[in-house]
Amino acid sequence: MTLKEYAESINKLAEKYPDILVVYSSDDEGNNFQKVRNTGTLGFFDGDYHGDFISIEHIKEDPEYEMYKPYVNKEPNVVCIN
Repeated sequence: MTLKEYAESINKLAEKYPDILVVYSSDDEGNNFQKVRNTGTLGFFDGDYHGDFISIEHIKEDPEYEMYKPYVNKEPNVVCIN
């Protein structure tokens, strides 16, 4: 799903239910739920289901860190919603 698709979907829900709480499932089976506290973090995601996420802020804080070097001055490819 793209950010635009997500935004359009969530905006439709917000129009109808503007004051409801937002939660997320901590796993695919729905064994645990938590309140959403993060509005979104830009970064990089490599892989698919078990991929690694690196936030833009971490890269900005330490651009010389070996793991971050491939991402310096690149546009993010993902927004993490929680």
